[in-house]
Amino acid sequence: MALLLRFTAAAFVAFALAGLITRLWPATFPISGGVLPERLAFPLTYWNAMGIACALAVLFSLHLTASGAEPRTVRVIAAAALVPSAVTLYFTFSRGAIWVLPVGLVLYALLAQPRGLVTALSAALPAVIAVKVAYDADLLAQAGFDSPAAAGQGRHVGIVVALCALTAAAARAAALPLDVRLERIRLHGRTRRIFAGAVIGALLVGALVAGAPGRIAEARKTFSEGRYYTGSGDLRARLTSAVDNGRVTVWRVALDGFASNPLLGTGAGTYRLEWERRRPPPPVQMTDGHSLYIETLSELGAPGLILLVTALGTLLFGGLRRLGGPERHAHGAYIAAGTMLALHAGIDWDWEMPALFVWVFGAGGVALAAREGTVRWGEIGRTPRIVVALCVLVLALTPALMWSSQGSLNRAVTAFSRNDCRTGIDAALDAIGRLGVRPEPWEVLGYCDARAGQYALATRAMGAAHARDPKNWQYVYGMAIVDGVSGRDPRPAAHEALRLNPLSPLAGTLVRELDRARSPARRREITRRAGIPFE
Repeated sequence: MALLLRFTAAAFVAFALAGLITRLWPATFPISGGVLPERLAFPLTYWNAMGIACALAVLFSLHLTASGAEPRTVRVIAAAALVPSAVTLYFTFSRGAIWVLPVGLVLYALLAQPRGLVTALSAALPAVIAVKVAYDADLLAQAGFDSPAAAGQGRHVGIVVALCALTAAAARAAALPLDVRLERIRLHGRTRRIFAGAVIGALLVGALVAGAPGRIAEARKTFSEGRYYTGSGDLRARLTSAVDNGRVTVWRVALDGFASNPLLGTGAGTYRLEWERRRPPPPVQMTDGHSLYIETLSELGAPGLILLVTALGTLLFGGLRRLGGPERHAHGAYIAAGTMLALHAGIDWDWEMPALFVWVFGAGGVALAAREGTVRWGEIGRTPRIVVALCVLVLALTPALMWSSQGSLNRAVTAFSRNDCRTGIDAALDAIGRLGVRPEPWEVLGYCDARAGQYALATRAMGAAHARDPKNWQYVYGMAIVDGVSGRDPRPAAHEALRLNPLSPLAGTLVRELDRARSPARRREITRRAGIPFE
């Protein structure tokens, strides 16, 4: 476990460093602006994913610099890594990641109880100073972080981060002799329990003195109002805001879907369709339920949530069982980091980012592995092993085929947007040949056939897309387009698309124009120039 976490920490610190240099030196290391360029998202492409990745980098760096079981070189390097990881976390402006980090740090201190935490604080102070300097650089907290005016602030913050990282490494190296003395102190079970109780008591007293109960109640009230953040362009104000940014509304739609079928749910991957039918105005586009647990409950029902919690809980329980062994510090870090991810996944869609979760399952396998010399109930025979392996291969076929077909589908959509339907049809047919149950390539095929005047083929293709996903408004909308350009009445299908997605601008515009049209020729012209959902 200790070896695995070293490589995991190196990966997350590398993410943080890669993102940080694009913020501080954007002219030298330019990246795509993305949806919200002022929030650091590179290289994971999503700012909240970068936030929790940097929070994990901070936790793992603290673990590696505090654990007496780590080599001295690792402890010194980890102290330096703590500084850029913390600064990059700030630049993501991810409130959820920042809020769960203290939970992970406290949990690590309680479970692992490394005596090097005392000396590791020498690296924490330079990190705090670097974050404060980054916070004072107001131009780097806005969309114009890559402007010439902000370049000076970027260079200044970069120099401070480098100096603070060197200071942290030097301070940690100077404190290494004290680690040897601390390691000689033997802590028995009762002493450990007293230490844990003292930490919890100190935290409770500190929370009461700081007025935490009142602040939490006020933040909870603000969060439950279900509003979107409408602050200024300076994102520093966002860090102290408790506005839910639409999360409550998103969760209510998911829970309504669960209430409609608590046992089976609405079906895997159907949250977007539920949102389109149940969402309140304005017509905000949403694909995910922004909560692993609530969306699973909505799509797969109560059995799906039970299986999910069992899977994740089993991994963390395996780490808890190893706390009494020789790798107490490493398993404490694994539990703390896994808990941070589990909490953050409750308010975002982390589970769709493999970079965040793949290490959890690898480390979980290490935590659950039988110890050397453990008495086994019995060896599994060769035949059951082969059967299980074949079952795993069968289960892997679907994602493999999905991955294989996605490239062809991407080419088909790109070709269609360029009016190159010859290439679009070939690529769509290739995607269908790889995984024919997907509706998307049939949709592209239907539109391309309609452009080519092959209306019978277009009707069959769009009907095939609709049959594979009957509650998706896009394919009913496509049926309306094909009906209209082929001379049939498109109004029934258009009205059905609007019923499935009441706030869709495309469907709403199509229905209004078709209802005002007085002739089949006019309706045909309207469908010819109507917008396409995926263009």
